[in-house]
Parts: sequence; structure tokens; C-alpha cells
Amino acid sequence: MTDNANTTMTDKEVGPTIKLISRVGDAFELPYEAARLSQTVKDAQPCEDDEDNESPEDVEILKVDSPCLEKVVEFLKHYQEDALKDIKTPLEDNTFDGVVKQVWYQDFVKGVDQPMLFDLVTAANFMAIQPLLDLTCLQVSCQLMGKSAEEIRVILNIPRLTAEEEVKARQDHRWIFDD
Repeated sequence: MTDNANTTMTDKEVGPTIKLISRVGDAFELPYEAARLSQTVKDAQPCEDDEDNESPEDVEILKVDSPCLEKVVEFLKHYQEDALKDIKTPLEDNTFDGVVKQVWYQDFVKGVDQPMLFDLVTAANFMAIQPLLDLTCLQVSCQLMGKSAEEIRVILNIPRLTAEEEVKARQDHRWIFDD
């Protein structure tokens, strides 16, 4: 006879699962409850009473590549177990670690390169995952703090203006260039 008192959370039924399918067709499975953090996933379900959906339909996330979607799924799974604490504004500190105290979330965004960070911002926006969008945008903004205009241009991959474009920009947007 089995002793049910020793059953752990991982032994219990986690509910229905869903697959998120990347642009190239790779599928990433996760608990539907975790995926529901994405408004895009919720909106893709035909069932009106979303929370009671026992057989959610898989969702194609055609604007997100596989490596990025894998990171998004990692975030969603972790968020279900340990939600990111709200990022309050005005910010409590002027460093990323001073604002985000949860080590897993610190490591999550610090463990990706710049292109992946920007891909995560785009994916969070497209999939309407507000906590991921808040986290990734905070990391980008902290990276830009204290940088010169030229350094920001390089980080954000903004092309240089031609001499003609700069003259026109200075005429059209004088307030930006006022010293």
C-alpha cells in the first residue's frame, strides 16, 4: 500500500500541458497554467472559460525563433513556481540587482547575450508576457544608464546619420540638440 502522505508536488498531477511551437516548428511543452501568463496563448484558445480548459490547443508562436522560445518557456515554468516580484516605479535603486532581488531572475537575464536579450524583449512584447517584458526592459535600461549617446547608438545598433540627415534632424528636432 502506498503512503500518500509522502507525495511531493512533482508527484501530483500538474494539469493539462500545452505546446508552444516556434517559427521553425520546434515544440516546447509546458504546463498550461504556466503558459497562461501569456495573453497571446490565452487568446489563442477557443474555450471561453480559459481556466477550465482541460485540453488546450497548441499555439504557434511564428514570430519567435526556437532558442528564444526555449528561454521564454524556461521563464514561464519558473514564474509558475516562484513569481517575479513586481518591479515598482519609481525604481528603488539604480542598479539591476538593487531592483530585482530574486537571484534566479537576475541570472536569467544576465546569462544571455545582447541579441538574445533583445529577442526576449520582442518575444515578451509579442506574446504579451508583462513580467518578462518588465524584467528584460529593466535590464536593457540598466545597461544603458550612464552611457554616452555614441555608446547607446552602438548598443542599440542605431546607424549613424549622414551629414544631410543630421542637418535635417537638427532642424526638425531642435529641442533634442539644444545645449
